[in-house]
Amino acid sequence: MEHVDYQEYCNSKLRTLKVWKTIIIVHGVNLFLMVYLAIFVMITDGYNPLQFFKELFDELVHYPMMISGYMTISAFLNIFTIPRLIALYRYIESVVLGDRKVKHVLFYVLAVLLQCTILFFGLGTYLSKAHKPVIYLYPETRTKVNVKLELDGQLTVTYPVYDAAKGWTVTADPDGTLTDENGRKYSYLYWEGDINIKPDLSRGFCVKGEDTATFLETALAELGLNDKEADDFITYWLPQMMGNKYNVITFQTKAYEDVASLEISPKPDTVIRVNMLWYASEKQVSIRPQDLTTLNPSERKGFMVVEWGGEEYKKGPLRIESWL
Repeated sequence: MEHVDYQEYCNSKLRTLKVWKTIIIVHGVNLFLMVYLAIFVMITDGYNPLQFFKELFDELVHYPMMISGYMTISAFLNIFTIPRLIALYRYIESVVLGDRKVKHVLFYVLAVLLQCTILFFGLGTYLSKAHKPVIYLYPETRTKVNVKLELDGQLTVTYPVYDAAKGWTVTADPDGTLTDENGRKYSYLYWEGDINIKPDLSRGFCVKGEDTATFLETALAELGLNDKEADDFITYWLPQMMGNKYNVITFQTKAYEDVASLEISPKPDTVIRVNMLWYASEKQVSIRPQDLTTLNPSERKGFMVVEWGGEEYKKGPLRIESWL
């Protein structure tokens, strides 16, 4: 009897070992495919995977507080890992025992689908409201100019009215005054819209609310705006920012241009685009600073086009969404 019990015990241990070996293989393949897919996506999107991991390592070394943020995100993403592992274990165990229990595999599939749903809606949704982008035109001589917008999104407001087929056509003077075909004058072209931007939040600035005006004066000068353009920018955004304890501010370049491109005829000599993405914070946030002097041309010359706008964002552990 004792021999039989011992043999049953050994068989049980062997079955358990076989189950866990199978789980390790399944999750090993799963991890390989996830890493391979992530690297493939980075390469196709123009990112250098080695540079990405190097910057991630530098962030964790220089800003250890960011580790807690990454851990929170990781825990949230893997919220279904434990029940998924249990379901997989039970299913493989039932197969080893010769008793296929469909309920276990159904639970496993459900857990995977729920996790994919969180990833899809949490990480894949970046619909943002582009607030008051305004476009200034400064030709060297009085010139008829056509401006077209290519948006990954939808226009909601324009002034003067934007023609979806032809764009804006105005006569621009060197001082920036714009005149439409009816003789009405404007200081700039104005638009707002919903854009599917995927922002880069890896670099930026954390600024006290009371210091926001001073910060913006310096930052906008480095980005290439003149005093009038900077004044228009600051008077629009400052009332929304100065009362916050902190403002986390980043200036988007590639991420913004990927979803809001300009086609201008005749072709300008200098294009300066400033897109500020920011969110309020109750505590100071560690973030690597941007070098703003490299984002736009260092010199204003020839036929110049200047645009500024921005988005206010609410930052969450998984989803960054616009707050209107």
